[in-house]
Amino acid sequence: MGKGSAIFRLAKAVLPGSLVIVLLVLTSLHSYLLFHSIVELFSIIVAAGIFMIAWNARGYLNNNYLLFVGIASIFVAILDLMHTLAYQGMGVFNGQTADLSTQLWIAGRYLQSISLLIAPFFLGRHLRIQIQIFAYTLLTSLLLGSIFYWHVFPAAFLTGVGLTPFKIISEYVISFFFLISIFLLLQKREEFDPGILRLLVISIVFTIGSELAFTTYISVYGPSNMVGHILRLIAFYFLYKAIIETGLVQPYALLLRNLRRSEYELREKAAALQIRNEELDAFAHTVAHDLKNPLTVIISASDIILHNIGLPKEELKEFVEEVKDTAYDMSDIITSLLLLSEVRKVEAPVEVVDIDRIVAKVLDRLHYKIEESHAQINLPHSWPDVMGYAPWIGEVWVNYISNALKYGGQPPHIELGASIQTDNMVRFWVRDDGPGLTLEAQARLFVPFTQLKQIQIEGHGLGLSIVQRIIEKLGGQVGVESGPGKGSLFYFTLPSPPVDKSRSNNLIELAQDEPVI
Repeated sequence: MGKGSAIFRLAKAVLPGSLVIVLLVLTSLHSYLLFHSIVELFSIIVAAGIFMIAWNARGYLNNNYLLFVGIASIFVAILDLMHTLAYQGMGVFNGQTADLSTQLWIAGRYLQSISLLIAPFFLGRHLRIQIQIFAYTLLTSLLLGSIFYWHVFPAAFLTGVGLTPFKIISEYVISFFFLISIFLLLQKREEFDPGILRLLVISIVFTIGSELAFTTYISVYGPSNMVGHILRLIAFYFLYKAIIETGLVQPYALLLRNLRRSEYELREKAAALQIRNEELDAFAHTVAHDLKNPLTVIISASDIILHNIGLPKEELKEFVEEVKDTAYDMSDIITSLLLLSEVRKVEAPVEVVDIDRIVAKVLDRLHYKIEESHAQINLPHSWPDVMGYAPWIGEVWVNYISNALKYGGQPPHIELGASIQTDNMVRFWVRDDGPGLTLEAQARLFVPFTQLKQIQIEGHGLGLSIVQRIIEKLGGQVGVESGPGKGSLFYFTLPSPPVDKSRSNNLIELAQDEPVI
């Protein structure tokens, strides 16, 4: 049943067109002029229709290919109308010969093929309509003047001889232009609906066939001339399907395709902007809250010192220490904000980095905190190299290890490690023995300016957000594995350097089994 239905649909699509062609052939037996006039008038009507659709849609049409072709079509239609009226036997122009209509034909085809050749270059570019209209008006006037007034247009058909070399070579040049226009169209296929692109290409292919058929006839009433016009009729039928029918029935597929795509892009940008606005709101809250509190402490301590200058030395020292600690907190917040801005704006150089050296510097930097918390930190014997930017990777380790020191057990037991993955990535981790995190808390950890006070994790909410942006900018991912009462494992991944076969065995030895949370 499916096969029969497919055959029926094919017959329904092909039979009407075949019937029209048969009727036109029968018409030519009665009067070739009638056959020729019908075919040419159909092409002229289609060209005019394309112009009207493109012209009336120009206000919201952002596919400049269609607009350029539409404007060019009306000038091509003018030359084709002159060709039809000048055809041998029509008797419209005094002393007209077959050469006159053939010259007008070549002029029209050059204009059409060059227009299709140029049109793809206006996809995504601004089209100055007034300049195009002026240029085509001038060019069309020059072509008509060279044929009718100055008589300098090369001869295309000689009575008793047939086509001139100029006419034959021109048809091949024009066919080449049409062929290149197909190639350029396919290069810009993403700008077109696939169905419309297919119809346009088919139309141009039949046009090329038509041009080649017009290189062989001896008489303007001959069979080769008829074949060429039948192929031309088919070509303009597909052009009608691609632009006129689609433009009227499915405007979103043709006229408003880019408009719809722009709408989707605007929605995506609006969603991204909404997220950014939420982050900015949270940022404003964080800055207002976390910087205001230290300033309050500083102001209060300063007042106490000023009004109680006779305080005992120990109490005065405590106030000064509190002021200093608060200033350090403010400095940390400002440093984090500057780093966040740097990560968002700067393109850091990516190179092979020595993780062993980076971790050693980080542990030295955190030496005071490690001693103060009596933390025990276990390190692997060696580290695999990765691709990245050392200063930023150091900040990632600082954040992860500082959090482990702050929220680990009493005293904290911290494990650092790395494992080589099968996807050419290296996974680094910091594991602590703290209280662990709920799934809800894990989902919010890397959101900018989030403070998880409900689980006694406080701060300015920038650290892990910066970690995520650094690692993602370096081509990796971040994450956490945890559970209440099970501690936490914070990890990040970075790309491995290009494989050195001489080091491959050493890399395998570096891979270790990760602790399971």
